[in-house]
Amino acid sequence: MPEKRKKREGIKRRSGSKFWWGSYTDASGKRVQHSTGTTDKREALNLLNKWKTEVWNQQTREIEPDHTFEQLVVLYLNGTKSTKRSASTDVRRFTYLAAYFPEGLLMNHLNAKDVAGYVDRRQASGLTNKTINKELSLMSTAIKWSRKRLGWDLPNPILGRRLPEIHDEARCLSVNELALLLKAAQVARPHTRNYLPDFCILGFNTMMRSGEILALEWDRVDFKNRVIRLAIEHTKGKAQRIVPLNEEAYAALLRLRRLCDDHFGDTAYVFTHTSPQRFGQRVKSISKVFASAVKRAGIAHATPHVLRHTAITEGVHAPPGANVVDISHIAGHKDLRTTMGYVHTAV
Repeated sequence: MPEKRKKREGIKRRSGSKFWWGSYTDASGKRVQHSTGTTDKREALNLLNKWKTEVWNQQTREIEPDHTFEQLVVLYLNGTKSTKRSASTDVRRFTYLAAYFPEGLLMNHLNAKDVAGYVDRRQASGLTNKTINKELSLMSTAIKWSRKRLGWDLPNPILGRRLPEIHDEARCLSVNELALLLKAAQVARPHTRNYLPDFCILGFNTMMRSGEILALEWDRVDFKNRVIRLAIEHTKGKAQRIVPLNEEAYAALLRLRRLCDDHFGDTAYVFTHTSPQRFGQRVKSISKVFASAVKRAGIAHATPHVLRHTAITEGVHAPPGANVVDISHIAGHKDLRTTMGYVHTAV
């Protein structure tokens, strides 16, 4: 049997990456490879030598090497981007964190005062506690990930400091409110009304999550069989499901298909901007234009998620008595108790 070739330490080019990658043995004896984040060979070699020196200090002198905020962010994003559906959201939240924490911040010395300072800055900018919690939770998750995957002994002063949140009571729309909302969506700005009314119609008639609707691609829409096919990677619950299309949902998708054919027939996404500034780009967020429509409609506070609550409630109460198990499957719930949590008084 031929002897297995031993992997060599050093730097090398890696397929699919423009940067040099460093290979070395960490303090636990495990061979690791990291991107150096540079295309300059000399810089890459210097960084590799720095990593190896840190390992030596850790092994012989029990000195935990310094780890910067930038290192943590880059390694975490690279290490999780293939498995996290929220990778783009993580990048955005780290951008806000990076705007506060100074360049070169040593995560080894991160403390409660640093966290409190970030909270004060974000609150002064008008951000809600819920948003701030999500941003700090990401940093906490990255720290935990580095401890588990990289063996970094970093403090985590974020733990136990979650800010109190005001939770809006979940509700569903009445028949009159839904009609007012659709009317308000139809008189939105020209490019917004190209997609907002049909977003509302799909949300109410398919029980799909807002993110699932906005990320919907045409190859998942089966016009012939009048269904939408969602694969594991397309759903929050990580489970395949088939969403039937009633007449209203089917008609909405036909309108959106004609819109795409008229402007950009080769687009992969169902919801695509027609405005000059974002022409051809996928519609990634509906929150602001939806809030504007709610205000024009003169109805109580509502977010896009209210459409899902309304759809599930309507489905359960629809005569002659719907099969709750079927509704749960269409909605993508693994537990009937979750589905029943969406059910309100008949609308």
